Formats: sequence, structure tokens, C-alpha cells
Amino acid sequence: MSQPQGHFTTGEFARLCGVSKHTLFHYDEMGVFSPSGRGENGYRYYSLAQLEVFNVIATLKELGMPLADIKAYLDRRSPRELVALLEGEEAQLDEKIRALRQMRGLIHRKAALTRAALGTDWDAIVLRREEEALFVLTRLPPLTTSRDTAMAISEHVLFRKRHDIHSPYSIGSMISVEAARAGDFETGYSHFYTRVERRPKGVEVFTRPAGRYLSACHIGGYASVGEAYGRLIGCAETRGMTLCGPFFEDTMLDELSMEGYDNYVLQISILTQGG
Repeated sequence: MSQPQGHFTTGEFARLCGVSKHTLFHYDEMGVFSPSGRGENGYRYYSLAQLEVFNVIATLKELGMPLADIKAYLDRRSPRELVALLEGEEAQLDEKIRALRQMRGLIHRKAALTRAALGTDWDAIVLRREEEALFVLTRLPPLTTSRDTAMAISEHVLFRKRHDIHSPYSIGSMISVEAARAGDFETGYSHFYTRVERRPKGVEVFTRPAGRYLSACHIGGYASVGEAYGRLIGCAETRGMTLCGPFFEDTMLDELSMEGYDNYVLQISILTQGG
């Protein structure tokens, strides 16, 4: 059988559609789009009318519809089915747009936080007013091993996922003044937290009060973080300040921008009175 009049070989039809021959072979194997006929030599031939059908498939693919769903729609297509299909796709697009806007906001805020960290004097002890902030907390067991810490971080991340909590802030930790004075940085931490911009539904939040916070940065890894706490405690005593715990330990620059714990930039802060 020679090439039928008004029909195209696989290569010719692929060029008309702007796809590869392998795409047409795959669609045929999936039962989504098959040639109108085959020659005695086994060659596939496509008709001009099939170009419109392929354009429909291409449009649905652009909408992100799986091939199996496209096949199911083509098998039962009608004006009513098309309306239902497009309304469903529109709803999915609206959700994707919402998610993209949320992601854009997180990226924008993370960039701003990183710029602020770069503009910080990491050697200075600073007293400044902080506004009220909202934290989502998970309670910590004693962190006596690196495995304990990894498990606790995982629990906190999973908690945020379960409650659909998204934030540009890195995970922070809380430790009491008494534990910090005693140098207990293994069992003294009480909570991991993530700062959020608004109250998540169905989740209890901790409100960090507004006020004057004394803060210091630390570079050199978690093993020596007690040095920064000691500097803050000593500064507060020199100035006659009362420390209103707990301490808040935030990671300003983490693995996203720095390689290895020893290069992370931590900021420790605490609410103060007097002085």
C-alpha cells in the first residue's frame, strides 16, 4: 500500500505538529492518538483531519493534564464534558497561581532577610526595639546527640507540613536564662520555633512580646555558641539590665548561603528591662 492521498507519514505529521516522531509513537502506544492507517510496510499514516485532534491534545497537555485523563476525555468528549473539564482546569490553575504567589512572597522575604544579615555588624552587641512576633512551636526532648537534633528538626518540619505552614524564616530555638547561665546547651533548649507572619488556622502560636531586645551574633558553629550567650549575659550585667527570658536563637545565614555549620551566622536575642 502506497502513501494514501491527503495523508502524512509520521515524520511529516510530526513536523506539522512541532513534535518528534517519538512523541507520536508514545501517544499511539498509550492509545491516546493513533494513526488513521498503516501501510503494508507497517508505516503509520496520519490524515489532515487528525491535526485538529492533535491540537486538542496539545492544548490539554499545556494545561498539565495527564495523558490518561486526556484519553478518557477524548473517548467521551462533548460540549458538556468540555465545560466540566475546563472549569476543573481553571480551578487547578487558580490554586497553582495562589501557590506561586505564596512562593514569590517567601522568596522575596528570604532575600530581604539575607540582605539584612549581610548588613549586620556581627561583632557588635546591639540593643534595639523589636515588634511583637508570632512563633509556631514544637517542644524539644534533651538534645544529647546529633541524632536527637536531627529527629527534632524533622518533627518540627513535619509539623509545619501537616498544618500547611510556610515561612521564609529558618528554624529557631529557645533556651531559658537559667540553662544558658549554666552552659546547658544539650538538655536546656525547650522548643524549636518558626516565625510566621499570620496566625495559622488550628495551630496554637507563641507570641514574642514587643520590647527592647539585646542581641549578639555568633559564627563558629553550635559547639561554641555558648560564647555568644556569655557575651550577652555579661553585657546585661554590666549595664544593669534584667534578662526576661527565654533567649531566642535564630539562624540568619544557613546552608542556603553558607557551607557547613561552622560558617552559619546565628543571632541570639533576649528581652530586657532596665539598664
